Amino acid sequence: MSRSDVQMVIVRERGNEIHGYAVASGGGRVYVVWEVASGRRRQRGFRAEHVFVPGTELPWRGLPIPPDQLEGPHRIRR
Repeated sequence: MSRSDVQMVIVRERGNEIHGYAVASGGGRVYVVWEVASGRRRQRGFRAEHVFVPGTELPWRGLPIPPDQLEGPHRIRR
């Protein structure tokens, strides 16, 4: 995905909620990068049905990651 394709998303899975950025997709999965309070970045693939675009009912409350740090290849661990 290019910088313009990166989308803020919210993942709801097994009682957890993750606010991050969709950086790739394929095979029914969306790959999300997010930052935790310690400053570390996490990434993981989620089933597409657990990934939502934020809106007024479900606002995005993630930690911002500069767009230039979201572009390029992302190593997705399987």
